[in-house]
Amino acid sequence: MKNFNFKNKNLLQETLMYLAMGNRGVQLALQESKRKGIPTVFGFQDKVLYQMPDGTITTKSPFKKKKK
Repeated sequence: MKNFNFKNKNLLQETLMYLAMGNRGVQLALQESKRKGIPTVFGFQDKVLYQMPDGTITTKSPFKKKKK
């Protein structure tokens, strides 16, 4: 990792704080989705993957399609 010289040291601290808050928010949302039985959608190597509440991973969408 390249070392950066920040003129404002508080900027780095604030950035890390917001990053940690965002990561925590994502983890809480994933936990809530699992608790409610909602599949989690991920993207990996140009593929859409769905993680089911039981932990299995599939490429087939578990969501019903809307009728137009």
